[in-house]
Amino acid sequence: MQVLFLALGASRKRAVVEESAAVAAAGGRAVVLVGRKQPWASEVFAPGVELLTLADLEARHLPRRLERAVLYQGPRRVAGVVGRGPLGAGARKALTAYEKRVAGRVHRRVFVPLHRRVWPTAAARMILRRCFGPQGGPDLVVVADALSTRTAAEMMDAWAAEGLGTPRLCYSVDSVVPPVVARTAPQTSAAR
Repeated sequence: MQVLFLALGASRKRAVVEESAAVAAAGGRAVVLVGRKQPWASEVFAPGVELLTLADLEARHLPRRLERAVLYQGPRRVAGVVGRGPLGAGARKALTAYEKRVAGRVHRRVFVPLHRRVWPTAAARMILRRCFGPQGGPDLVVVADALSTRTAAEMMDAWAAEGLGTPRLCYSVDSVVPPVVARTAPQTSAAR
């Protein structure tokens, strides 16, 4: 079973860690998609569980790679060549100012809104290609918190529009496959 955990809000960390470990232990593939990795730094995931951010996925999209090459990598190479010798400190200072004042603003104010308008389903397509590959999409999408509901709806719409199967949605893996409960003898009441 292939399971995608959407935990963008990081409000149910313990449940996501435990359920993803259970999926991996059962021989399935578990991918946890988070908003930022920092809130998850103290969590230890089971072997076989993959932790990704939305920014990681969007960074792999070709237009984002081209933008990064034009706005950041090209100027860094030029500053590296020009900055040899006595011009080194000035080139580093100019590069830092350029990245902060020009490249950062162009990225945030121009390219990110344009990218989201032109390719609104980039994250949904990248999760399929990057995480699940030729095996197809996930069998189950676990929406672990309230902030993930909109992303889950957008992904389901994008997958349906591309003619891909839409996986089942749930709040917990336990809601689909209940945990095995050991049968015990009935408890007798202590109060008599």
